[in-house]
Amino acid sequence: MCIRGPEPPGLFETEPAADKLHTGARCRVGIPPTVVHVIEVQRFDPPLETGRLPRPSLEIVVLRRGVTEDPEIFEQGYGFNPDDDIPREIKLVFRPYAFLEPGEDVADAAGRAWRFDSLWDWHAYDGRDGAPAWPLIRLADDGGAVPAATATGSHEAEIERWRRAARAEPPRR
Repeated sequence: MCIRGPEPPGLFETEPAADKLHTGARCRVGIPPTVVHVIEVQRFDPPLETGRLPRPSLEIVVLRRGVTEDPEIFEQGYGFNPDDDIPREIKLVFRPYAFLEPGEDVADAAGRAWRFDSLWDWHAYDGRDGAPAWPLIRLADDGGAVPAATATGSHEAEIERWRRAARAEPPRR
């Protein structure tokens, strides 16, 4: 991935810093504890030919906490293959709408039907703009129980929780 914007190139750092190294010097390379937010998940079928093994069938593209995605930039962020042999520990800090999976259909409190693709990508089946009004009901459950997560709150509150976790602004779309 090509990185553009205010962040340093990639997530890896050296100890000592790269500008202090000389030929033959020893250094440690790694990713210090870092909070990131996912901006894209890319799936490759067949796996992507990169010249390295294993060939990735999945890439997760992230930005450091505090960096806002810029849709004007073609390639932004740092991509990694979660199935490569690089040891890393990943802990989920916050996932907006964690009770929904991409592609799920819901009905909102105003009686509108929506398809959830991501926090930034809701599609109203009536074609009108807006955001779903909580509480939400999964349509696949044939009108089943309202998820407890939407019994209180709102779409706007979920976005605000993301803002606090990512320390970034939602992408302009």
